[in-house]
Amino acid sequence: MRRVPYATVSECLSLGHETITNHGGIGCVKGSRPCTYPEPKSKATSSKSASSRSTAPIPELSTSDEEEDDLDNSQDISFSKTLQKDDGQKGKGKSARKPPRTKTVSSRKSSIQGHKQPLPSIEQSEQEPGDGQSPPSDASSPSRPGSPISRHLENITPESSISPEKISLSHLPHLERHYLEYLRNHLSYHHYFFRNDANYFVRHILIEQALSYEPLLQAVVGFAAFHETMRKPNRKIQDFLGFYNSSVSLLRKSLINGEKHTEATLLTILQLATIEEYLGDWVNLLGHQKAAYSMLTELYSIESIVDSELSRKILSWYARFDLFAGFMSGYETVLGREWFVANEQYYAEQEAQHPDSISCRLEAAVSRHRLLAMDMALLFAKLPRGAISMPDFEKENQMLAARIAGWKKGLEPLLSDDRYMVESFEGAPARDQDDIVDPYRPGGLRQGPLWALNFLLMDGLSTTILHTYQTALIMQRKGTPEGLEKMALEMCRLFEAVEYWPGSPSGSILSAQAGLGIAVIFLPQDERHIMWCRRKLAKIEGQG
Repeated sequence: MRRVPYATVSECLSLGHETITNHGGIGCVKGSRPCTYPEPKSKATSSKSASSRSTAPIPELSTSDEEEDDLDNSQDISFSKTLQKDDGQKGKGKSARKPPRTKTVSSRKSSIQGHKQPLPSIEQSEQEPGDGQSPPSDASSPSRPGSPISRHLENITPESSISPEKISLSHLPHLERHYLEYLRNHLSYHHYFFRNDANYFVRHILIEQALSYEPLLQAVVGFAAFHETMRKPNRKIQDFLGFYNSSVSLLRKSLINGEKHTEATLLTILQLATIEEYLGDWVNLLGHQKAAYSMLTELYSIESIVDSELSRKILSWYARFDLFAGFMSGYETVLGREWFVANEQYYAEQEAQHPDSISCRLEAAVSRHRLLAMDMALLFAKLPRGAISMPDFEKENQMLAARIAGWKKGLEPLLSDDRYMVESFEGAPARDQDDIVDPYRPGGLRQGPLWALNFLLMDGLSTTILHTYQTALIMQRKGTPEGLEKMALEMCRLFEAVEYWPGSPSGSILSAQAGLGIAVIFLPQDERHIMWCRRKLAKIEGQG
C-alpha cells in the first residue's frame, strides 16, 4: 500500500474514500482498489515569456477502438501536434506521454443513480448521449458567430453595476437556456472555488464567452446541469453527462481541425477540469491541467496575464489546479513562480492605488497567499530531490514562516472592521448537543464586503497547519506539534458558521471544504469528533 501524505488523505476523505493504516503510514482505498492520486509529475520548466510556448507536454487526445465518426479511428491525435500545426511547424515533434486508456474512469463514489457508464473524456471515444436529457442537435459547430465579446474588461471590479441579465439567452434552445438561467440564479463563484467575489465573472463574462464557442457552452451548461441534478431526489447522471460528452467531442474536433486557440478554448478546458474535480476523475483532470498550462503560456505572457479581468481570472482558475497538484504530489508547480509574482504585484499596485477599497485589499491578500502557497510547495519539494541542503532549508523555512505570520498580520485591519461582523444567527437551527464547536459565537463571522475574509482565515489556518506539520516531519520531531488541534477546531467553527448562517451565499461550504479536509486529520479521534466529521463530509458530498 502506497503511503499517502496527510493532506492527500484529507482530500480523499472529502471525496468519500476510505483510509486505512498500514505499517505506520496512512493509505487510501477507493472501492476495492488503492487510490494512487496524484501521479508524480515530471520536472517542470517555467515559461518566461510568450515566446516559450507549448513548453510542457500535453496529453494526447486519442480516439478509441469503438469510435465511429469522421475522424481517423486508427491513429492517435495529439494535442501537442495540433499546437505545432498552428505554429506552422513541420515534422512530428516529440509526443507527450499518453495516459492509460481504460474503459473505466476513477470517479467519486456518488449517490447519483444510474452511474453505470464511464465518464467520457477528451481521450475517450465520442459517444452518443445517454437516455436522459441530451444536448440540442445544433451543438455540432464549435463556434457561435454573432455573439459579441466584451473588450471593456480591463478594469471590471466585483462591484460593477453591469447586470448579468443584460446578456440575452432567448436565441438558445430550451435546455441550454434553462441551465444557464439556473447558473445565474443558483450558482455562485463558490461553486468554482474562487476566493473573492467573482460572481460577475461567473454569471456574465463566462456566459458571454460561452455564447461564442460551442464547446464552452456545452461545458458550462453541463456544469449547471450537474448541480441541478444533485438537488433532485431521483437524480441520474444522464441529466448532465450528455452535455459534458458533447463539450469533449466538440473541443477535440476544434483542436484536431486546427482552429485558433482563444480564451474560450482555454476556459473550456478549465471548465471540464472543474467538472472532473467534482466527480473525482483525477486522470482526466491532470490531463486537462497540462493542456491548460500549454494553452495559457501560448495565449499570454507574464506581462499580459494581468491585463484584463478575464486573463486574471483565468490565471486564478488555473493556479488552483497547479498548486493543488503540486501539494498533493510533493512536486513543484508547473507554472513558473514569476507568473504568481506578476499576479501579486498587480493586486499590490491596485491596493496601493485604492487603499479604501475592501475588494482591492482582499484581492491583494488572496494573491499574496497564493504566492505563499507556491513558495511553500517549491521549498518542500526541494529537499526530497536533494536540491537544497538541510541548513539552507532551515534558513528558507524560517523566512517562509515569517512571511506566513506577516500575511496573517496583514489581515488585522480587516478583522478589526466591526461594521460587517455577524452578530445574530436568527433563523439558524438550534445548536446540536453533540457539536464539537460553537458556530454561533457573536462576531465570529464576517458578512457583506468582508465575506471572503472568512475563507482567507481558513486558508491562513490551513497553511499554518501544513507548514508546521510538514516542518516537524522533515525535522523528525516526535509527536504532533503543539497548537494544531486548536487551529483545526477553529477551522471547524468557521466551517459550521458558514454552513448555518442563513445569509451564506449558495455553495459557500464548497469553498470551505478543502480546509475542513485538513482540519479533520488533527481532531481528537473519539466517536463524537469522528461522527461530526462524517456528517460534514456527507453534507459536502451532497452538494457535489
